[in-house]
Amino acid sequence: MHCISTRTVLATEIPAVNLVTQRLWNTLSIYSVMWDGITRVQVVTDSRYVKDHVFLAREWKKNGWRNRHGEPRENSDLWKQLLSAMAKTGIRVDFEWTPGKKTDILRKVDKAAKAAAKRGGVDIDRGFKHGNISRSMVKGTTATRFPAQGQLVVVRPYRKNAMGKDEDKIRFDVFSEETQRYTESCYAFATPAVTADLHRQHLYRVRFNGNPQYPQIVELIEELPMLVGQLVR
Repeated sequence: MHCISTRTVLATEIPAVNLVTQRLWNTLSIYSVMWDGITRVQVVTDSRYVKDHVFLAREWKKNGWRNRHGEPRENSDLWKQLLSAMAKTGIRVDFEWTPGKKTDILRKVDKAAKAAAKRGGVDIDRGFKHGNISRSMVKGTTATRFPAQGQLVVVRPYRKNAMGKDEDKIRFDVFSEETQRYTESCYAFATPAVTADLHRQHLYRVRFNGNPQYPQIVELIEELPMLVGQLVR
């Protein structure tokens, strides 16, 4: 998802699941009779991020919010809240993906959500840390996991986020010295000591580790001069 962050989308699912619990267990509510006997709820979402990761999140939690390759997972605070909300319902909660705004009711939901966003509210995302951000030079793409194989690569960092006390996530453009073009947008991880020397919108030759499932920048070799008129792919 490009226009709305994964964190924003994930945050919207939590109150939806909390509402299920309220409807099921508030015996004074007019909804209690309507919900009597309900054993399964399906939450419809237009977010692939939520749909594809909601059950993986249980494994991440067991692994200290890392995937099976050891790579740290983002938004762990919100995933904790969502898993807790699902458990409190006492029934099965499934997420079903559907393209947004494809039906009349989905268009109404989208319109209502945008109106609510403009009104604002009392909820504050206290876990949000925007990090240091600039734009990628590769248009129309989302950063993908860098295929680390111990190679030396020229990169242009454009976003850094702390994943904890001892690790940062870095998004960067890969620069081809042969074609003088930015070829792709990727992400990898690094210690804060390495990250501190990688300034946004600068070019660096760096060394990666040898794990393509958990890419890490392990060494900064040198900073390179920025060339005027560097091309975008």
